[in-house]
Amino acid sequence: MTMRLGLIPVVLLLAACGGGGEGEGSADTTQTPVPGVDSGIASNSAVPMTADSAARAPSAPPVALPDTGYTAWDALELPSEPWMQRAATPEALLVRVRDVAAAQLEEPNPAVLPSRMQVQAADSAVGIVVHPDLADDSVRDIEFRLHMRRYGAEWAITGVDRRERCRRGVTPDGDLCL
Repeated sequence: MTMRLGLIPVVLLLAACGGGGEGEGSADTTQTPVPGVDSGIASNSAVPMTADSAARAPSAPPVALPDTGYTAWDALELPSEPWMQRAATPEALLVRVRDVAAAQLEEPNPAVLPSRMQVQAADSAVGIVVHPDLADDSVRDIEFRLHMRRYGAEWAITGVDRRERCRRGVTPDGDLCL
């Protein structure tokens, strides 16, 4: 019952705004199709819009923020922590680097830094670690691309690139966020 009472103001507002027929204050009597509503009528048929059918109508998908671009990849100098790690597999190396980076950022939960393998071959791999949702008005995320190589039974990092995901766009040369 409270669900229907909550929809009454919405229905009344829609009815008041939906006029515009021949005369002042005339009610809108057009029938609105509601796709996917199980009313015993074919889904492409027109059915009257009621509070009940409006509650069952599919909602619009959430709007994703537009991707405003990335800066160019920039190679970082090695050696530097956390890049000087070794592990038995590229996945384990990626997790170890993520954990050390999280500790340096004083992040209690390393899982807040998403990581993923991008490319993997028999003796080389590339992984990504992301520092997301920065409190910066121009930089949204910082991504680190880790180049890994197998040395015997261990994997090590051979290079690291850095780029930024921008909130409002990238400069024409691609080096900075706006």
